Amino acid sequence: MLLRDVHEEDAEALSQLLTHFTNLTTTPAQIQQRLARSRGIEHPILAELDGQVVGFASLRLLNYLGEDAPYAEISELFVLDPYRRRGIARALMSELEVRARAAGASSLAVLTAADNDTAVALYRAMGFQEFSIALQKWFTEDRPYQDSQE
Repeated sequence: MLLRDVHEEDAEALSQLLTHFTNLTTTPAQIQQRLARSRGIEHPILAELDGQVVGFASLRLLNYLGEDAPYAEISELFVLDPYRRRGIARALMSELEVRARAAGASSLAVLTAADNDTAVALYRAMGFQEFSIALQKWFTEDRPYQDSQE
């Protein structure tokens, strides 16, 4: 398995992964725009297996008023279904932790859906602990990550 930084030419592969992940069509042009807008804040990486992109993750690093160390958060983590349970998500998470530590972060946060038992189990196995309650207010009815059954 190869873990590597996302490059502009990865827009097609990343758009396909995000479309699978969010159930919202994401185009390569959108990915290129998002990568450009978030440069220096989001640090996305890809996982390749046998030359195929099978997963991605992104580290968000922000300076903030609360402390001198940057805030570090895993903002994205996704592995295609056929490649799950092979240690890819764990490898992606471990790489982002290394990068967060190297950036001087004092902790690493991750958010997930409350009913995502598989993700919660992985995060706990990797040493993450509950520390807050996340609330969100939506400004539109068109929401990402919304279950299509709702």
